[in-house]
Amino acid sequence: MTPASDSSLFIGIDVGTTSVKVGVFDREGNCPLLEEEGYPLEHPVPGAAEQDPTLVLAATKRCLSTVMTTLDDPPAGVGLSCPMHSVIILDSKYQPLSPVITWADVRASAVMEELAEAERQSLWEHTGTPVHPMSPMVKLRWLLRENTYAGAHFLSDLKSFLVHHLTGGEFLLDQQLASATGLYDARAGDWHPAALKVAGLLEGRETLRMTLPEVRPATTRLSWNKHLGESLGLTGVPLFLGGSDGCLANLGSGLLDPRSVAITVGTSGAVRATHREARIDPSLGLFNYQLLDDYFVIGGATNNGGKVLEYWQQLLMHHFADVGEFIGAALSVPRKKSPAFRPYLYGERAPLWDATATAALEGLRGFHDHRHLARAVLEGVTDNLVAILRKLEAAIGKVDTLHASGGFTRSPPWLDLLAERSGRQVVEADTAQASAYGAALIARMGVEGIGIENLHA
Repeated sequence: MTPASDSSLFIGIDVGTTSVKVGVFDREGNCPLLEEEGYPLEHPVPGAAEQDPTLVLAATKRCLSTVMTTLDDPPAGVGLSCPMHSVIILDSKYQPLSPVITWADVRASAVMEELAEAERQSLWEHTGTPVHPMSPMVKLRWLLRENTYAGAHFLSDLKSFLVHHLTGGEFLLDQQLASATGLYDARAGDWHPAALKVAGLLEGRETLRMTLPEVRPATTRLSWNKHLGESLGLTGVPLFLGGSDGCLANLGSGLLDPRSVAITVGTSGAVRATHREARIDPSLGLFNYQLLDDYFVIGGATNNGGKVLEYWQQLLMHHFADVGEFIGAALSVPRKKSPAFRPYLYGERAPLWDATATAALEGLRGFHDHRHLARAVLEGVTDNLVAILRKLEAAIGKVDTLHASGGFTRSPPWLDLLAERSGRQVVEADTAQASAYGAALIARMGVEGIGIENLHA
């Protein structure tokens, strides 16, 4: 076999909310091999969105094993991507006492009302993370009140749990995920005391109830657990700490210039730009996550993307067989004759950050039919994305190009609608495995000792 250091291939592990993908990439970004395995997202009670971390770990190992069995030679390095905003409580042996409380879990909504507006603004200004039920800070305020967790020793997220069990026992968190917890001040490079107190993690003024992971850069080099490395054929191949799915998607898409912005519309949606400086202004409703020491990913995420169209398509299913027909019908009637739709069916993150926000249909008249309703819904979802874009432009300056990805991009007329409503050039992005590729690029940076600016040169 070729020595790992001589290999031109890198592996990116993309651990998602419902599946893990392990991709093999060359230096040009080609992906000759991809393995994927799913696992359940449980909803045991209303508002819950949980998963078993041991199932995620097992699926990750199996995917890696399948890929390594297929490869003739080991890769030069492996990088790891994980979803943001997760929480796990661990015992003293790093075994889970709680399930993974994922980003989609909204049971912490009630504790939001306890925080005064001025306090929320201050926390946002220091951490760059909106104060919202998705935030681990808010989740912990609720979770540690609901459960005592006897024997709790470590506060983890999914990344820290996986890293501990994949390596020789490290308990680390990368800067990207740390800066999305609502607990970390990226500019100070440390956990923010006021946020720790709000989360219920401080006993007295300085004593932590649980040990937090050490925060390190994405390019931190790690070693595999000895037995695991041998069984996978990865002994001597460095594992790199990596980052978050959202930040690494921007990296994997090559979107490092703030004039080029990613717009992703799947079940939900997001608008993200990469910038050399944090642009923290709570009045704009944007997140600021640290990509690397001198790069930040700035933007906003919406709850109301494709699943709003799916809701209406199901409601009007005798007219539309699928979402594709829904979009086609929507664009067959003129805007000026259609009602207006406020799309907040599922509460909202950006630009409102209001979990209690609701949807509304305005201007409905007797001559409107299913096509006009479809047009109103499609434009409501699209205009909401444009509203987030306008907030982003207020922070970083005018954007030239929108790189669109996700299910909506299968409809060229929708791309045209987005261009019309935004007044910006829209191109379809080739980002099917952007987070996995971003993780592989982190591994390449670590192995070759190159900076982010050299990756896409």
